[in-house]
Amino acid sequence: MPRKKKPEAVCDGDSPLTPITAKERRKIHKSIKKKYDGFRRRCPEVHGKVVDFITHSIEDGTLYFSVRFKDKTDFSLRYACDISRESASLTVR
Repeated sequence: MPRKKKPEAVCDGDSPLTPITAKERRKIHKSIKKKYDGFRRRCPEVHGKVVDFITHSIEDGTLYFSVRFKDKTDFSLRYACDISRESASLTVR
């Protein structure tokens, strides 16, 4: 069985780029998984639900965003940006 060759570095402009090793790939995958697990813990009432429909609108500089789930629960977000201040609110019903 022939030996595998070590991947060669390629150039991107002036700097050489070496391929990602399997160890680095596992480390990146682990950090991404940890990041996404944090997102799931942030809004556990939303995780695992099936979306029915999504609506959005902009009125007077305020963005309204709503997600309706199959079990009739509603997740809504309102974001208003003002020159003097920024405000955002999040409600789950």
